[in-house]
Amino acid sequence: MAGTVDAARCRSCGRLSYPTHFYCPACHCRDFDPVPIEGEGTLLTWTRVYALPLDYAQLYLTLGIVELDMGVRAMGRLDIDEPVTGARVRATVGVVREIGGREVEGLVFGTA
Repeated sequence: MAGTVDAARCRSCGRLSYPTHFYCPACHCRDFDPVPIEGEGTLLTWTRVYALPLDYAQLYLTLGIVELDMGVRAMGRLDIDEPVTGARVRATVGVVREIGGREVEGLVFGTA
């Protein structure tokens, strides 16, 4: 079962940030609540990475930066054959890599 990837909501001013920071960029408070990254957003940019470590089975990875409707930008793997900048995508958490027989989960963006 997939876990979550969390942003952080400042308990003092309510600012949502991702990735999480040691202190809030707005008010410098150090008290946060986790907020799961979920929902839809807009694909801002994407790229294909061909220079992968030898233990990858794929020829390349497709990565994208997404402006999520919840108010944060996040980078993750695109599970879209032909991405288009400006397209609507949906965030999920899935297996992005296997290291030493252990699955590593992260953000995966698919068609909305």
